[in-house]
Amino acid sequence: MTKKYSQVIKNPRLGAITLLMAIGIIMVLMLIINISLNKSSHPEPGPSLTFLVSGELEEAISLKDLKEDLEIHDITFTDPMYEKEKHYNAFLLSDVLNLAYGENWSSESYTDVAFEALDGYTAVSSTTKLQESGGYIVFEDLEYPYWEPISIREVNPGPFYLVWTGENQTTANGYPWPWELETINLIDFNNEYAGVTPIGALEGSEVYKGYEIFKARCIRCHAMNGEGGKIGPDMNAPQSITTYRNTYMIKEFIRNPSLYRHTHMPDHPDLSEQNLDDIIAYFKYMDEIKN
Repeated sequence: MTKKYSQVIKNPRLGAITLLMAIGIIMVLMLIINISLNKSSHPEPGPSLTFLVSGELEEAISLKDLKEDLEIHDITFTDPMYEKEKHYNAFLLSDVLNLAYGENWSSESYTDVAFEALDGYTAVSSTTKLQESGGYIVFEDLEYPYWEPISIREVNPGPFYLVWTGENQTTANGYPWPWELETINLIDFNNEYAGVTPIGALEGSEVYKGYEIFKARCIRCHAMNGEGGKIGPDMNAPQSITTYRNTYMIKEFIRNPSLYRHTHMPDHPDLSEQNLDDIIAYFKYMDEIKN
């Protein structure tokens, strides 16, 4: 019999404490094992995409279910957001929309789809444009285990990132490229964004052309009368930008914002003087009809 064991027997109180400590250690170990087993049998839910119709919940589909139901595409192309070749796993955009909405998404009942990101960025595109080939929803960066950071903010673009592989399918041409994609909303634009629509303006007019540019490029970050993106300021509420900025400065800032301040707003050097006149005409028109 060892000296230590002999001391425990001679001191019942010490023996009881030792026994309780041993029981406690066993219980903690059992608890840890139980938690581990529960996590294995009930894993944490993975990322999912939420699908709306006119702002009302249609369903949420997990990445796990998307992988089970859709073909996975291995794509490699020059991603303009990174300005280099990237290698991804992705779903065809049309496959995702068909899974969530069936054939309804391309019917005449709906005109557009709004892609909403975690940070409030909202890219809107017509259903006609979205039926083109080349659109993919990326869910995995095959070169970086946890995604390569994107933009000057160095953000993680996951869990979902909408990309286009066509040479001319760029944001400048009205194609949506949201990263951190969270929600897809199938809408009739005039109903969902009534405050953005220049009611009474004739198609082909300066005002209407300016509206089309705003819809294609600006609504992603900016709102009009409280409707649209949440990253940049509202262009008409509570006051129109044309009431406190002169026309020259508005045009300059739209075309080359990076010359004037550090901002997330991209430059638009491709916009012509007429394009800028059209945008100003739209801003002024929306101010006139606001009340």
